[in-house]
Amino acid sequence: MHPHRQTLVPAGDVHLWVPRSSTLRAFATTAPDPRPVTPDQQRRLEVAGEPRELDDEVNPWIGLRATLHAADFDSFAGALRRFCARHESLRCMFVRRDDGSFERRIVEPELIGFQPRHLGHHATREGAFDTVMAELDDRTGPLSWPAATVVTVTDEHGDMTAFAAFDHVSFDGYSAYLTMGELKQHLEAELNHAPLPAQVGSYVDFALEQREIQDSITAEDPALEPWRRAADPSGNLPGLPRATGVRRGDEIHHRLRFPTFAGPQLSAAFRDWGDRHGVPPALTYTAVLLRAMVAEEDDDRLTLLMSTHNRYRPEWHEAIGWFSGVVPVTVDLGRDLPLLEIIRRTAEAWQFGRTAETVPLPLANQLLGTSMRPATVLSFLDSRHCPGRDDWAEMDSTVFLGEVEPSDEMHIYINLMPYGTELAHRAPDTPPCTEWLDRVMTRMREQMVAVTRQVNDPVEATR
Repeated sequence: MHPHRQTLVPAGDVHLWVPRSSTLRAFATTAPDPRPVTPDQQRRLEVAGEPRELDDEVNPWIGLRATLHAADFDSFAGALRRFCARHESLRCMFVRRDDGSFERRIVEPELIGFQPRHLGHHATREGAFDTVMAELDDRTGPLSWPAATVVTVTDEHGDMTAFAAFDHVSFDGYSAYLTMGELKQHLEAELNHAPLPAQVGSYVDFALEQREIQDSITAEDPALEPWRRAADPSGNLPGLPRATGVRRGDEIHHRLRFPTFAGPQLSAAFRDWGDRHGVPPALTYTAVLLRAMVAEEDDDRLTLLMSTHNRYRPEWHEAIGWFSGVVPVTVDLGRDLPLLEIIRRTAEAWQFGRTAETVPLPLANQLLGTSMRPATVLSFLDSRHCPGRDDWAEMDSTVFLGEVEPSDEMHIYINLMPYGTELAHRAPDTPPCTEWLDRVMTRMREQMVAVTRQVNDPVEATR
């Protein structure tokens, strides 16, 4: 387990939230929904159906924590029901057909219900932590409903802290941030006896649209060209930068860290610098990260995967689902180039990479006959503008992740927060890789100081 997460779990009474039997009966008797699953979902469901070792704690869920000071059992059950009512994708159960494919079954909001199951009282944080994390790791998966695990801990003051882990089949990173804001919103609506919320745009419709597009793609489609160029002679993607000490094929346990490498004043000054030059934060921050990575290497060319968030319709901006994907980006930077030229080249490479947005990696491998696997994956998120963000501090909210298999991969998340800029990362837990990441953050900070002439203000220590 990631040691820093122990501080997130208070001592107290632990309850697991399970669906009512009437809800499970509704799923068992409802007709299949005609909309298909995406290739990504199909692959995730197939993997989840494979047998696991009894002592296997690896389960790559996306989780969150939030303290709901006014909640009791009745109101929290109602808040969960409202959450599912608002998002059709959360009312999906996946059922395997005889031919190995999967169908969706979706029930109406009025048929959703949850109830608590007491798991015991723990007088110490350590005991509560072990119980909560065991439930999240053991239960979370896509082949039951919900494809999530929700646990609450009620402390000695009566405050209820919710922990939720969601399987990737219906949840991405931005969904976690959206959920933190929604929990308080739904709790207040329940306490005020408001009607069930209106539904937002459905991820299931996004999945239908993506499947229709992807079913028409052939090996000659121009959308495959970024993937074709990214593959090395062996048909894989290049591995991590050499200075990390990680090589292709290594199986190394990962460590999750959330260091804040730039404080609020420097971060604000850098955003202002980008505004003056007409460059959005996603591009300026990505460019300084790539430049810092190149400065650590002997090669000026980088090939990596970058996240796409894909909520391109207004009705999906606040929708829960697995919208995010990845596209390959190859860029030649040169360590001595001015930052604005680095930004220009990054933008050019990003625009070309985005032409592959409709081609998920499993489909690219299928059509190209390759065996590409992720190595370096970058993502950018401006959390300052997430709906409900103003309530995060009151709820002491945070996002965290489940354990992943040992591997040669590294995932880096640039996250703009009110208290500064994080370079959250889940990476191989070795001294050379950790030291490389620390040097990269130092180089990023130095670039930001150089263009803004703003001395960095104090930042949080690396966790």
